Amino acid sequence: MPEPLRRTEPLRILIVEDETIVGMGLRAQLSKLGHSVVGHAANAAEARLLYLDKQPDLVFMDIRLGESDGLELATELMKERRCPMIVLSAYSDQQLINRAGDAGFFGYLIKPAGPEALSAQIEVSLQRFQDQERLRMEKDHLAQTLETRKLVEKAKGIFMKRLGLDEPEAHKRLQSESQKRRISLAELCRKIIESEEILGG
Repeated sequence: MPEPLRRTEPLRILIVEDETIVGMGLRAQLSKLGHSVVGHAANAAEARLLYLDKQPDLVFMDIRLGESDGLELATELMKERRCPMIVLSAYSDQQLINRAGDAGFFGYLIKPAGPEALSAQIEVSLQRFQDQERLRMEKDHLAQTLETRKLVEKAKGIFMKRLGLDEPEAHKRLQSESQKRRISLAELCRKIIESEEILGG
């Protein structure tokens, strides 16, 4: 059988799987694909420690980890540090697949998974993760831009009132002060607004 095509760079991968034999088989297949397995956790406690310590590029997560729920664990870990995660499961019912999607997983594999399926799922998951992160950053940037705009408008109003400037002059003065003090425009505007509030304006 020909080796599966692998277009992704070598990754540092964490396996969270309570069945030792399944974990060992997955480790061997990932190594053949050129990736490095940085840890194998058999339970939630081990997974938390390894996830924070090893900072993996990608995680394979079993849904059922003894008494723990892998989907809940993944949600918890994602709050600590964002990372693409792929479900490993012996079950394929729609409810679990829906829950995995809601939990923020980027892939879903039925055990046992062959090298071709692993390679394809890793590549798709990484692309989805990168796309989502780009959208998240764009959304954060837009929110920050809107917040800065609101601060600038308020600070301009204070300058116009206190210094008798028109709007273009007030805006130019804000930009000049921002450069002179070597702080961002948003930070300068916050300081002006805070000072005005202290002065009872």
